[in-house]
Amino acid sequence: MIIVWILIGLILLAMTVAVVDTRILGVKRYSAAELAVTGDAQAVGTVRVVVASDLHCTRFGSKNRRLIDLIAAQRPDLVIVAGDVINSRPSDTEYSKEFFDGLKASGIETVYIFGNHEQKLSLIGEEEFNAYVNELGSHVRIVNNDTFVFKGITIKGLLIPLRMYRDKLSNIETYFKATELIDSFEDDGNYHILVAHDPTFAPMYREIGADLIIGGHLHGGIIRLPFIGGLISPRHRLFPRRTKGLFEEGKGKLLVTSGVGWHALPFRFLNNPEICVLEVPAVKAGD
Repeated sequence: MIIVWILIGLILLAMTVAVVDTRILGVKRYSAAELAVTGDAQAVGTVRVVVASDLHCTRFGSKNRRLIDLIAAQRPDLVIVAGDVINSRPSDTEYSKEFFDGLKASGIETVYIFGNHEQKLSLIGEEEFNAYVNELGSHVRIVNNDTFVFKGITIKGLLIPLRMYRDKLSNIETYFKATELIDSFEDDGNYHILVAHDPTFAPMYREIGADLIIGGHLHGGIIRLPFIGGLISPRHRLFPRRTKGLFEEGKGKLLVTSGVGWHALPFRFLNNPEICVLEVPAVKAGD
C-alpha cells in the first residue's frame, strides 16, 4: 500500500511540474563564438536577435505583456518569429494582432515566417486570410519564401508546404526540394540565416547555403528526459533527434527552440518555454 501511495505522489508531483513548467518563461543565450561558422569569435560587430516560436495563442499576462516585455528587455535589434503564433482557428487572428501590436509598440523590428498552423488558417478562405496577412504587413516583415537583409545579415524564410506536416514521410526528398521554393544564398559576405519552421528536414536545407538554420515546431519533445532529450515529436515519433539546442549542420549550425507555448494540452515536463537570444556575427567570421 505504501508503494501505491508513493507512486500516486510521484505522479501528482510530475503533473504539477508539467503544468508549472508551461508558465516559467526562460531565456536561452547563444554567443557570437557559438554561432560563428568557423568557430572564430573575431566577428566584425554583432547583431542581437531574439527568436520566438510556437506561441500557439499562449498568453503570459494581460495582452501577453510579460512575454512582450521579456523580449523587449533583451534589447534586440531584430526579432525572428519562427511560426505557429496561432492555433489555426479564425478567432486566433486577434491573438496574433495583439502580439505583433505589442512588438510594434516597443519599436522592435520583426520578421515572421509561417508555420503549419498559419497555413491551416489559410483554408478558412482566401479572401479572409489575405486580409489578415495584409493587416500584419504593417507590423512585421513576412518572409515566406522571401529574403530580408538587415545590418549585415541576410535572412531567408522557407515556407514548408503544408503536406509535409501532414504526411508520414519516409522519403521526403522524392517530392520536396527546398531550392525549388527559394534561391540559395549569394556569396555576399553577409551572415546567412534560414528560418524554416520544421527543423526535421535540415539536411535538405544545406543546398540553400545558410550559416545558421532556425526552427521550432518540435516543442522540445514536450517531455524531456535527463541524458536522453525529447520524448515525442508532433508526428508522434518517440525519441526524436535534435528537438532543442544548437547543433552542427553541414558547414553551418542548426538552432532548434522549444518554443513559447503549448498546443492541445498545457503540458511540458523539464522543458520550460523559452525565447532565444542570439549574438549574430554581422560579418562572417574569417571574412
